Amino acid sequence: MATMTMLAKAMTTRIRTTMTAKMATRMTMKAKALWAATLMMAIGLVMTVLARSASAAGLEDVRSGEVRFHTNTVYTPVLHDDLAAWEERRAWLRGQVRLAAGLTPELPRTELNARVFGRLERDGYTVEKVVFESWPGLFVTGNLYRPTGVTGRVPAIACPHGHWGNGRLHHDERGSIPARCITLARMGAVAFAYDMIGYNDSGRQFPHKVELLESPACALWGVGHLGWQTWNSVRVLDFLQSLPDVDPLRLGVTGASGGGTQTFILAAVDGRIRAACPVNMISSTMQGGCHCENAPLLRIDTNNMEIGALFAPRPMLMVSATGDWTKLTPQVEYPFIRGIYGLYGQADRASNVHVDAEHNYNLASREAMYPFMARHLLGRADVDRVAEGTIPQEKPEDLLVFAEGERPAGMATAEELVSSFRSAIRDRMAAYRPISSESYAELARLVRRNLAYMVGSDWPATAPVAAPSFYERSGRKVGYRRVCVDGQGDASRPVRVIVSPEGWRAAENVGALADGGATAVCVEVFGAGERVPAPASSTVRVEGKFFTTFNRTDAAEAVYDVLTALAGEVRRGGRPLGLVGSGRMGPVCLIARAMVPPEVSRATGLRTVIDMAGFRASEDAEYVARLFVPGIRRIGGLEAIAAVAAGAGPLWLHHVDEGFDASWAQEAAAMHGFELRVTREPVDSAAITAWLEQGS
Repeated sequence: MATMTMLAKAMTTRIRTTMTAKMATRMTMKAKALWAATLMMAIGLVMTVLARSASAAGLEDVRSGEVRFHTNTVYTPVLHDDLAAWEERRAWLRGQVRLAAGLTPELPRTELNARVFGRLERDGYTVEKVVFESWPGLFVTGNLYRPTGVTGRVPAIACPHGHWGNGRLHHDERGSIPARCITLARMGAVAFAYDMIGYNDSGRQFPHKVELLESPACALWGVGHLGWQTWNSVRVLDFLQSLPDVDPLRLGVTGASGGGTQTFILAAVDGRIRAACPVNMISSTMQGGCHCENAPLLRIDTNNMEIGALFAPRPMLMVSATGDWTKLTPQVEYPFIRGIYGLYGQADRASNVHVDAEHNYNLASREAMYPFMARHLLGRADVDRVAEGTIPQEKPEDLLVFAEGERPAGMATAEELVSSFRSAIRDRMAAYRPISSESYAELARLVRRNLAYMVGSDWPATAPVAAPSFYERSGRKVGYRRVCVDGQGDASRPVRVIVSPEGWRAAENVGALADGGATAVCVEVFGAGERVPAPASSTVRVEGKFFTTFNRTDAAEAVYDVLTALAGEVRRGGRPLGLVGSGRMGPVCLIARAMVPPEVSRATGLRTVIDMAGFRASEDAEYVARLFVPGIRRIGGLEAIAAVAAGAGPLWLHHVDEGFDASWAQEAAAMHGFELRVTREPVDSAAITAWLEQGS
């Protein structure tokens, strides 16, 4: 209460000073009485709002402490009963998964430089060794199983393996990759078993767990284990389609455990797959325990059930087991996915076989998969059972691509590959430089859409208007705190939304920003003021295992709160709107500004002043320390984001680092006729106020 009293006194003094001597001499006694009444109302309003804000301090924002991981996250998707609603959700999720998997914006398909050699002739099939480059220096290795005695083009089935000890060579009672591939070949299909990163031949390049790929810096670029493996799987389809004996329109995929994750991820992002059989992996609880099954953004506000459902209405067989995390699939996961298929009128295209076994891809599981592939890829509708038969066991040296100790020329290190991917991403983004209205529109679509995945919303349509503005998000109590300094009830006054590291206490020092006939609204977003998570949680929130797979980062949450605050002000009336981001909240506000829909910018005449606080936009370490938003550098970072903002309305960037490339923003602003200021030095509130008033 002492703080509120001090603030009220300070505001009384400040409000009085807005009356110039000239104004005072012109006022009548009646006007003076009205001014006094207005002053008392403003003071009372401030006291009321601050009292409410203080009472809200006890409202817990779950984001401050809650950390969700795969073993303790049970996300229950919405049960859709409307196809249009699901299609909208499907489009969103597919984009989110593609971004998480490093497929947006997609990089060029480089030459495969494939080599097929070392043919083994067997009864009804052949086995060959394969190596190709999914990216220059990134080798994919495996074995190609082909049917004999067939003519014409045949289906092809990608067979990723899981975390089996021997990878693609694993052969025992619980699972056999060779048995799977041999039987598929005997049935008349091409089957390709390929190495997960770090297994067998791929282990010549680097281990399965590459620490560099787990770094926050790689997360900024959308480069990681899951991304590389998904990229490899996409290129596997390219390789299979290039074979003269493969029908490019009949491609399937099946795998168990980690291979099951690759199965439904590939099926979700690549439309070339016509039939998919994930085994022991689509679960509503356990989402995958390895870095190769997790990536930033992948399962925020979703889980494997929904990702698996993205394949609908193409045929899918889910094989589950009584002895692992898919034990409830017949009661939970399968009914949900079958329900999605039902929206298309294709419920029978989703099926489930439940095996009494532990985690596996055993004989029973495989013999459930064979007739499924026969029906949907081979056109054998009458096949109910396929017996596996005798499976010969080959010598490892006859299946391995590289001789023991061999490291082929051209095989890149992880560090070289990360650098190569970063360079390719920069080159890809260069195509979006806003040199025309068309290229700006493409850049804006790319940036806004993918920022929405990073932040969790494109524009909050149901933003709250009450203060304090706590709200529900994904069933959890979150939100920002709003303090209106004065002019709350005056619908004619322009509104200036002020976002400061101080949070709502910035109301004590808004100074000139609340003068000039405007209403100042101080917003306390996540990570500011009293909304900063405990220091003990800071490391896990940046570097914790799988944190960013299931949780948005602090910076992303702050952006969402700024967006929600802006949307709330828009809902209060169509008044001219200004946004002021100060200190470390400046770059946060720049992201939010770029995400404001163009029609909202036009309707409110939104003018924006951003304190860049010397942000070094060319350095990964700067983003990790001050603006950790996974994927942000993949879409051009703050320089591309500034260009989108500059093409949407007047923008002033101050305290800008000398290395910041503002040329894109300058081109976008000039193209659309908006003012853009870029200054190296910080500016004071009086200068900001004067500039904002130009739009009032």
